[in-house]
Amino acid sequence: MGLRICFTNFWPGAFSAANNALFLPYVFGEAFGELELVEDPAAAEVVVSSLFGNQPVPAAKTIQFIGENVRPDLLRHRFSLSFDYDTYSGRNFRLPLWWWRLAWPGFSERWRQRPQATAGLAHGYEDLIPIDALLRPRPAPQSRPDGFCVLVAANPEPLRINMFMALQRAGQMTGYGQMFNNPLHRSKFEVLSQFRFCLCPENSIYPGYHTEKVLDAWYGGCVPLYNGDRLLGQDFNPSAMINYQDFLDMDWFVEHTRRLDASREAYEAIRSQPLLSHRPSLEPLIAFLRRAVEQIRSAPNG
Repeated sequence: MGLRICFTNFWPGAFSAANNALFLPYVFGEAFGELELVEDPAAAEVVVSSLFGNQPVPAAKTIQFIGENVRPDLLRHRFSLSFDYDTYSGRNFRLPLWWWRLAWPGFSERWRQRPQATAGLAHGYEDLIPIDALLRPRPAPQSRPDGFCVLVAANPEPLRINMFMALQRAGQMTGYGQMFNNPLHRSKFEVLSQFRFCLCPENSIYPGYHTEKVLDAWYGGCVPLYNGDRLLGQDFNPSAMINYQDFLDMDWFVEHTRRLDASREAYEAIRSQPLLSHRPSLEPLIAFLRRAVEQIRSAPNG
């Protein structure tokens, strides 16, 4: 079938061979076969535009991609891919960002490459996560990790800071990333495996806004200490984590975490839970993209 497509207004380097943003060319390739990537939106059949630039795009043939907690702009874009559950009368598809971390069939082999320059500096180039691993209980570790709780973060979001400080009453907290001026020069999964908990709150709360944070924390071997909306059960198994939104009182949240850490049996009951209760599928997304592109192509001057 083929498709001439332009990806624009993405974050710098989003479409280098080393970046997992290449999930979008992968899924468009699954839907349309061979892609011809062009830089000029006017020369493309379809434009995919994100939030990080100012290049003008033709609304009639543009699909907006939103990886942030931002509502679709369907005045300036024909269709959208976002965190929103609302389809906006068929013009929006919910594409959670954590799907980009999964090892979809053919994705890691075709698009995921680690540049030679990152040897020994693997954070940001962690391997994609096997879907089957997320659907089954985790076996008990050979030994209990020495570390209590870790946070890897760049954004000093106020609630995140408050949670980090409060949890120091329950155990020794460790921080990595720009937020702590302590860059992580190893695989995130290698570091997480040394801790019993990972503090991984979202930057903000909105129905459906669930990023890769809880996914990475769980796959790294920790019990996630999360902060996300209460619809998270649509994506994840709520029994596999502790969600601050179930407490809304910092003292209660901290005391619950402390008691959980003190009971090996209670801790393992949560830690062993699978993260996903159902297998995600690309088929609905592929069907949406094919329908959207068909409408764009059939429109006058499309």
